[in-house]
Amino acid sequence: MDKIIAIDIGGTNLRIGTVYKNLKVENFYKTSSYFLREEGSHVELVKLIKNYIEEQKLTDITAISIGIPSMVSKDRKFVFRAPNLKGLVNINLADYLQGELNLKVALDRDVNYLLIHDIDKYGLDEKKEKTILGFYIGTGLGNPVYINGKIYRGKNGVAGELAHTPIRGLEEVCPCGNVGCVEIVASGKALENIREEHFKDTPFEEIFTRHSNTDEIKEFITLLSYPLATEITVLDPDLIVLSSGVISMKDFPRQMLIEEIKKRTKHPYPAENLEYIFTENSHENGVIGGAISLFNGF
Repeated sequence: MDKIIAIDIGGTNLRIGTVYKNLKVENFYKTSSYFLREEGSHVELVKLIKNYIEEQKLTDITAISIGIPSMVSKDRKFVFRAPNLKGLVNINLADYLQGELNLKVALDRDVNYLLIHDIDKYGLDEKKEKTILGFYIGTGLGNPVYINGKIYRGKNGVAGELAHTPIRGLEEVCPCGNVGCVEIVASGKALENIREEHFKDTPFEEIFTRHSNTDEIKEFITLLSYPLATEITVLDPDLIVLSSGVISMKDFPRQMLIEEIKKRTKHPYPAENLEYIFTENSHENGVIGGAISLFNGF
């Protein structure tokens, strides 16, 4: 297996590329993932992949890796629930795609692939002995957990769903079906709601440049720090990786977030010696991470 197709499906965008064993990416492109918000749209996903194979004249592909913003079963076949993509709900997507495409299919949460990419690119755990927490704040709040060289998946494969832990007093229903999930107030969707309510005349990409010192943005950063500080206190990580769309926005108040996390993390430790890395956000990261996972058997 010298090359594969890798797909990174997010709540907003779908990215696809051909990746070689040396992690060189060819035939990369990005498109909207909104079509997957319609029920039954897994059929359209098959059409997209078949068109890609035909257009790129890929006659020697035997495997495909797909990252999905969803809970995935421990055997990495069944998609339980993708709150932002109704077309990928309660379906054995791996077996379905394998039957339609005649290719080996490996699924995983999209954020797991992002962390796998960042660990590889930045050489974060060459001895495979560290605990690394990833916090990828894009459309939602992604939270891969990596322990001793492996993504931690838990009993059912759904570990790391920090976004769907509850906040007392928050009564809004989350797209996942639960009430009061922290992602409602700590995510890119939450930030967009703040812009709509308070800064409607400001382009989304300029919200931190223009409004970081406002009470609304300070409150957003504070709310974001609560779930992060909670997991950091529980797992006492060697390293914290922060990235994705919101974190990478121009003038995002990184130091403010770090200070708010430290304020709410257990003292003296782990609060006093936390290590952070803000990784570069690239459209190809999830695609490459998916390829690393498939090639190396993560």
